[in-house]
Amino acid sequence: MKFINLVAISWAISGLFSSSLMAQQQTCLTQLEDQKLMMKSKREGLFREPLPRTHSTFSYNIEQAFSDYLTAAYLQISSENPRANLPCPVYTDTYQQLVAQGARPANATVADLISPFELKQANSRKAVLLIHGLTDSPFTYHDLAQVYYQQGYTVRTILLPGHGTAPAALRDIDADDWQKASVYAIERTLKDFDQVILGGYSTGAALVIDYLTQGPVDNKISAAMLFSPASEPHNKNGWLAKWVDAIPFVNWIDKDADLDFAKYESFPFSAASASHEAMSRISLDELRHRQLPNVAIFSTFSDVDTTIDNQATFKILTKLHDPKTRKNNQLDRLVYYGDDDNIPASFPADYRIIRDDCDTDDCKKIKGMSHIGIVNKPSNPYYGRTALYRNCGSYLDDDKLYTACKYQKDVVMGERTAENLQAHKPFARLTFNPYFDKLAMHINGFIKDIESAAQ
Repeated sequence: MKFINLVAISWAISGLFSSSLMAQQQTCLTQLEDQKLMMKSKREGLFREPLPRTHSTFSYNIEQAFSDYLTAAYLQISSENPRANLPCPVYTDTYQQLVAQGARPANATVADLISPFELKQANSRKAVLLIHGLTDSPFTYHDLAQVYYQQGYTVRTILLPGHGTAPAALRDIDADDWQKASVYAIERTLKDFDQVILGGYSTGAALVIDYLTQGPVDNKISAAMLFSPASEPHNKNGWLAKWVDAIPFVNWIDKDADLDFAKYESFPFSAASASHEAMSRISLDELRHRQLPNVAIFSTFSDVDTTIDNQATFKILTKLHDPKTRKNNQLDRLVYYGDDDNIPASFPADYRIIRDDCDTDDCKKIKGMSHIGIVNKPSNPYYGRTALYRNCGSYLDDDKLYTACKYQKDVVMGERTAENLQAHKPFARLTFNPYFDKLAMHINGFIKDIESAAQ
């Protein structure tokens, strides 16, 4: 299939949903300000179900060009996401570059922002492939993409099956679906470029580790970069999800408003089951029988992460650092947002740990780095410090606090620990990284080191 210009597709699709809610003069931002719509959608699940499928799914055949994949994903989102054609004036640096490269229209819609993308470098033979996490979309990487692009890399992202449309789509997928999509994207990128970095956020990081430990690693892969990597769930009852999901009419863990255009807010039991399966594939028991990849590993996470058990992450990083099988382990490093007392004594003494101290009054107001905040910069026009969106999922059973969290002028932000939720009411989960510029600097240093080692 020839590459179809996504700008042309966007224009062609415009107006398809004129008879729906999207026909109103709204944008993805004004919807956030519409308190009545917010609460109605939370109660009734206005955007929880995808529209009927009208396009066939992509086959993930390695011989199919990545441009074909991008086209197929865009068409699927455009036809199945109930807000796909909603204007969404969220203009990140990455989006503006995609416009300049002819890959996106000047006036963005939801579909334009959450579809997988390729930010191309002219005459470059090196690329980074970035895999998002559970309930997320490629918009997750709009800020990090710039860091890699400025180092001369073409940046590719993918859309994991079940994402990009509506939360109920996650009821029809499992970890095998995610693995199939990831393997296609990795191996297609290896086919197209001479040097490749693999990056993953949360569940995406688990998929990267799984791929790298399944067998011999192509020597084109120079590094793995893991952001809030999913090792084990913080809630140790995650394994129960697949059994609960089998109970008729019991489908949802959380039911939210789903007005976050870039990330699902509602959460079905089946998604927890699939995520648990993806993490179980990189457990210590599994890794014990696998060949460890001889590629440099960069990771970053928080010690108060309430989604992932950071102690389990320390154990996996320790296993992956094994000097007996990995000659390049001296390049490994961890950007750690947390208390040194939480670093286990068994963690390798030679592991390079980078800590960024809070040096501004602003960051001192933040109560812990969240799982979801690490990948976004403070100036992100949607998830940033002064942006409209707030993550208030801690109050799904309390409309008063939920509303206060969404609309009160000043709200304390951080990770949603029990202590923070008790001390601050309302409390919003942090959606940006106050140390993002420093993280970018550490990524740049890591890239320079791996490129120097390869010479």
